[in-house]
Amino acid sequence: MGGVTPEEHAARAAELIAEAERLYQICLVDYETNINEDDHSEEPYVPGADLAMLTATTQLAQAHAALARLGPR
Repeated sequence: MGGVTPEEHAARAAELIAEAERLYQICLVDYETNINEDDHSEEPYVPGADLAMLTATTQLAQAHAALARLGPR
């Protein structure tokens, strides 16, 4: 990504943050609605793939935000 400008990093960070928000809402719905009634668990189930995507998207957004703050090299 040598040729990416701070502005481009900032724009990508904003896109990824929006995607992370969308993924968070999916996880939140799963968390609130998927309580396992069979074992009366107090911990709802959230699919691991959803959590992995949320984590990866959030980390990528943080990386782009940090690169945007570095400014021109």
